[in-house]
Amino acid sequence: MSALDPRTGAVRWSKAVVAPGVADTPSGLPLAVGDGVVCVTAPDRVHVFDAASGEARWEVPVPDWRDVPWSQSPAVGGGGVFAPYGTALRSYDVADGSLRWSGPPNSSGRLVVAGGTLYTPGGPAGLRAFDTRSGELRWEQNSVRTVQVAGGPSVHQGAAYLADCDPDMGNPAVLALDAGTGRVRWRRTQPKVLSCPPSVADGTLCLFSGDRLTALDADTGETRWAVTTPIGLGRGESSMTAADGIAYVGTNDDRLYAFDLATGRLRWQDEPEHLGTGGEFTVVSLAAAGAAVYRGSRTGVHALGALPSA
Repeated sequence: MSALDPRTGAVRWSKAVVAPGVADTPSGLPLAVGDGVVCVTAPDRVHVFDAASGEARWEVPVPDWRDVPWSQSPAVGGGGVFAPYGTALRSYDVADGSLRWSGPPNSSGRLVVAGGTLYTPGGPAGLRAFDTRSGELRWEQNSVRTVQVAGGPSVHQGAAYLADCDPDMGNPAVLALDAGTGRVRWRRTQPKVLSCPPSVADGTLCLFSGDRLTALDADTGETRWAVTTPIGLGRGESSMTAADGIAYVGTNDDRLYAFDLATGRLRWQDEPEHLGTGGEFTVVSLAAAGAAVYRGSRTGVHALGALPSA
C-alpha cells in the first residue's frame, strides 16, 4: 500500500500489508479512506493507518471472511471505521479501534458513508441505512432485490442511486431512493447490466454499460444525452466516474475520454502510445478530484487534467 502526492506522483509513504487475495476473499475493495485515516481489511483483521504519515494507529482481529457469496469493502466516516465480515457488520471508533456497535445479521456488502448515515446492501437482498454513531436502523428498502456487485449506492444531494440487477426480475434497473427515508423516487429499466457503479455530479447521473455512456437527470431519471465509447482492446473491465462538469471513461487498454457533463460533447481524449492488441486482463480504476482525474491500471497510476495547486 502506497500514498502518492496528488500533484507529482511522488511516494509519500509505503506500508507492507497482508491484504486479501483474490482466491481467498470476495471481490470487494479492501481499502477505504476518510477522517484522516486509511483502513485496510486483511483476511483476519482490520488495519488503520494515519493518512498523512502512514504510521499504524491500531488494528483489531476479526473472523475470517472467506467463502462469502457477495462483494464486501470497508468504509470510513462519521468518526467510525465500518467493516463487513461474512454476515456481520462492525463499527469501530476511528481514534482507538474500540468496538462501537455491531449490526444485525445479513447487513453486509460494499459500504457507503454519507451525511452521518451508513448505507449497506442487506445481504442477499434489500438496502439498509444505519446511523453511523449509534448503529440504529434508519430505514430498510426491500423493493431493491440485488444491489449490483460492482458497488454500493452513490449518494448525492439527498438521494441514493444504485443498480438493481436481479436476473429473476427481468431487465436490470437503476433506482433513485430518498436518502433520508428510503422511499423510491424513480426507477428506470436498463437494457443491459451496468459495467460499473452509477456516478453522479452536478445534478447528472451517469451510467456506463459496455460501450454506452448515458447521462440522466438525477431528479427525474430522464435521459439528457447518450454517447458511444470505444470498448478497449484488452480483456477486462473499463470504468467511469463524473466530477466537476466532466464524465470520464477509462477503457481497458489505458485510453481515457472526457465528456462534457452537460452536453455529452467530447472535450479531450488520451491515447497512449503503448496500446496493446489484447491478451492481458486489466481492471481500470478512476478517481476524480475537481478538474483532475487519476487513472490506475496495469501500467501504473496516471494523473490528467488540472492537478491541485501546491
